Amino acid sequence: MDIAEITLKLILAVALGGLIGFERESSQKPAGFRTNILICLGATMMMILSQLLLQGSEASSSDMTRIAAGVITGIGFIGAGTVIQAKGIVIGLTSAATLWAVAGLGLVIGSGYYLIAIIFTGIIILTLVIFRQLESQYLKRALYHYHLKTKYSRDILLNIKKLALHEGIKFKEISHKEEGNIYTIDFSFPAAEDKEQKFKWSLLNLDGILEIKID
Repeated sequence: MDIAEITLKLILAVALGGLIGFERESSQKPAGFRTNILICLGATMMMILSQLLLQGSEASSSDMTRIAAGVITGIGFIGAGTVIQAKGIVIGLTSAATLWAVAGLGLVIGSGYYLIAIIFTGIIILTLVIFRQLESQYLKRALYHYHLKTKYSRDILLNIKKLALHEGIKFKEISHKEEGNIYTIDFSFPAAEDKEQKFKWSLLNLDGILEIKID
């Protein structure tokens, strides 16, 4: 393998990883543009390195597959860092799955299967963009029931309503009661999973939220 081929693989990794990263960044996801590029680039380089190390040796192809398996296993730790669990809510599973797929993309590029890598990239982006829209419109529109405990504040209920309006959420019913310094707020709304997750994430960043339960 010469330097021109190595350079081609690395440039392709930046380009294809960047396309996926751009979609993630534009959707304001935790793992964005540079993260996806670096993971794709790193996985590509690991596969290139394995080929360079095995050149001229009597090692079998199974040694190369072990390096690839190590990359896929190791990316799990990075993916876990994009999954956020707070106040009983888990966010970021799609971002973690995307990073895992991007690492696989890097291995495909590093192995020299350029056309397959381009097709794979297109399928990933199609899944993230088109299928998300289909999911939002037709598949996962459910009624969510929220039960909040917040610090008492005269503005907390107003802030929650403003946040819902900003995210395109319309409450079907809402009730609240004061218990000392704790404010209990119950409300429900119909929404697609994607929209509900955005609202949930914004709600977590709202000052005064102590606990969120959803059923």
